[in-house]
Amino acid sequence: MITVKQYKEICDQIVDAIEIDGHVLASSEEQGMKKLKDKDGIRLVAVYPSYHFDGSTDAYKDMHEILFFMVTRQIEGADDETELKQYNDSQEALIRLKEYLFGEDNNYCRLFPYLDIRSVLIDPEHNIFGGYIGWSMKFVC
Repeated sequence: MITVKQYKEICDQIVDAIEIDGHVLASSEEQGMKKLKDKDGIRLVAVYPSYHFDGSTDAYKDMHEILFFMVTRQIEGADDETELKQYNDSQEALIRLKEYLFGEDNNYCRLFPYLDIRSVLIDPEHNIFGGYIGWSMKFVC
């Protein structure tokens, strides 16, 4: 089971490795909104993992459900081109995150060795955390 302290350390490593502006940890959208406030730049919002177990009573494995958001502050009243740029910038950061997590580049390490690649789901996000846009990534490991 990943402790919240370990999870924070993992997020610190991610921020350094993929060169984004920072991260916040949250258990809900409301908490994420309060922690983000008006922060600029590309931010990782890491939702505290939920857990379930696989196997039987005498032989089980911890399974973590991880949810990351890669977001940037939405520019109100922006034209389509500006919005597209914001989605593109946050998507580029998400691609670096994916490469880092999946170990697709020799410079990156694999933080979640039991990641189930079939569980990965990436979605665009709009107006989350009180005015941010970007992408979410959910997976089980």
